[in-house]
Amino acid sequence: MDFIIEEKENTENYSVVAVSGRLNGASALEFKRQIKQIVETGKSRLILDLGAVVFIDSSGLSALISGLKCAREAGGFFRLADLRDQPVSVIKLMMLDRVFDIYADVTAAKP
Repeated sequence: MDFIIEEKENTENYSVVAVSGRLNGASALEFKRQIKQIVETGKSRLILDLGAVVFIDSSGLSALISGLKCAREAGGFFRLADLRDQPVSVIKLMMLDRVFDIYADVTAAKP
């Protein structure tokens, strides 16, 4: 499965960014680059739809943390939504569920 990241919904209050594929060492750099680019265009209130992310590893976690930092430094937020079993298990194992705002789905994550 190819790694894809794209903006799905933009409002003045938030942007929904859909991510699909594997968030790992091969895709983490591209993820960070694209999130930074989105934030630099003034969209710092991000909801990540991770429903199509099938796998995440330590590089992927690092990329998520980088995105969180980028959004917060710009005065926004970085919410995770619709996580599958493997990604949520890894996030909980590393106790990052205490760091990230995690929602059952995109609708619940909207302000």
